[in-house]
Amino acid sequence: MNLITDAWIPVRRRDSQERELIRPYEIVERLEDDPFVRVDSTRPDFNGALTQFLIGIIQTVMTPVDEVEWVERFIDPPSTEELQQVMEPISKFFELEGTSIRFMQEVGMESGIKKTISSLLIDTPGASTIKDNTDHFIKRNRVEGMCEVCAATALYTLNTNAPKGGQGNFVSMRGGGPLTIIAMPDGEDGSFDTLWHTILLNVLIKQDLKMTGCNDSLVSFDTMFPWVSSRRENQSEAINATARTINPLHAYWGMPRRTFLDAPEQRLGTCDICGKRDTQLFRTYESKPRGIFYGDSGILHPLSPYRSNNEGLLLPVLPQPGGFTYRHWPLYITSNDPLNPRPITLRVLDGHLRDLRQMNVELGASVKVFGYDMGDMKPRCWYEATMPYWLVPDEIRDILVEYSSRLAEAAAQVARYTRSAVKEVWFSKESKVKAEPDYVETEFWDATEDEFYQSVQSMIEALPSGDQDVLERWLATIGKVSLEVFDRYADQVPLDSGGQKDKIPRSIEARNVLIRNNSGKKVRETILGLPGKKEKK
Repeated sequence: MNLITDAWIPVRRRDSQERELIRPYEIVERLEDDPFVRVDSTRPDFNGALTQFLIGIIQTVMTPVDEVEWVERFIDPPSTEELQQVMEPISKFFELEGTSIRFMQEVGMESGIKKTISSLLIDTPGASTIKDNTDHFIKRNRVEGMCEVCAATALYTLNTNAPKGGQGNFVSMRGGGPLTIIAMPDGEDGSFDTLWHTILLNVLIKQDLKMTGCNDSLVSFDTMFPWVSSRRENQSEAINATARTINPLHAYWGMPRRTFLDAPEQRLGTCDICGKRDTQLFRTYESKPRGIFYGDSGILHPLSPYRSNNEGLLLPVLPQPGGFTYRHWPLYITSNDPLNPRPITLRVLDGHLRDLRQMNVELGASVKVFGYDMGDMKPRCWYEATMPYWLVPDEIRDILVEYSSRLAEAAAQVARYTRSAVKEVWFSKESKVKAEPDYVETEFWDATEDEFYQSVQSMIEALPSGDQDVLERWLATIGKVSLEVFDRYADQVPLDSGGQKDKIPRSIEARNVLIRNNSGKKVRETILGLPGKKEKK
């Protein structure tokens, strides 16, 4: 299978209910009639990876020279024939089972360790998990055969998200299980919400590619596609990649793992992932440690936010337990802080939207945030969320980030108060229960999300002069929701569960404390910056 010339990417049209497999250059097919609007795989991590694959392909073969060309491509997309033509020169690098070059595989790898094909999946139980019989939720042997489509997708997904995998099995260019942010078009009339427009909204112009920090003077294919020169003289040494040694396009094609797919079985079977029947199945592959080590390479991936560590190095942001809520919105989506830069694609998005408006295209945007929350070489959870995006005037961006951060921080504090209050009701002080009812916080975040974004929109309209009323309304909202969440859980505990003071029921005691905390000095004055309430005489 060739990943350029064969149909393998699962997509769905706007009006059709059928999943279709297309070639990369067919994403512009029938744009005026019934366009493709999204990737539609059977796994969410596959959807995220394939979207990035398409962004990488278009960025590789059709990087706009400047903003003018970018706008032209957005408003007047290329034809299928034009895309096919510009992709044809790189098709030889995208053979899944080639004899000299194989997509994301090391041809000529010696003494590889044979692994079952399921090991390409990040959520497959590892050897120690199976040995300890702790694969309670994701069982062993659930995937024993993959069709060529799923094998290719799994190969790209693994390299894009590669977690820790034991000694010498390196993480992805953005760490183990990176956080990825994709800009999504949001046109009023639906004319610019196709898969093509989603992809192009995340494609950088030539000048902006330099923001990756990589060396754009390198133009050979092996500096873009690391599998092109995968044959090694020394099989035991890793390859160190830095921003100085690779082309900016390499950022989309990182290859930390050394793999080689064994030939599929000749007998036909059913794919354990997508359910395709009567097809040849890949069941094993070869693997070796010491692939490409990116480490502290200085590479900034265009689709991920970064943070500064104590030494001032920029490290990719990784998903954490609890998933993505609006508390991440100020820093990951809106901030211009150079010490904690948001994705390059979002840093240039405002310019795209303004240029489109000059061409009478009123386009809004949102962002999709996703990634694996990784534990010690194990995925704890896959998270994804959609958040709004506003075209914010530059003169108010910093103050908007400050105020919206205050809103999020106040909510986080009230969420913690609520969780603690529920724990006080459910468990007596003599209880030895150590676990925290984190689901209480999750419920709180979900219940206040819409109001948060409404508050942000009100701020955008009120700044730079500011609007204290927004902060006051937010304080009232999170206090109200906190009590509603608390009451739902407290109602499950009998009132005769005594407290510590004068045998007041535990639920009443905890509720009174919660009310005081929610409107107390820490939330009201320290976090939100509101004036203190005058005490009644």
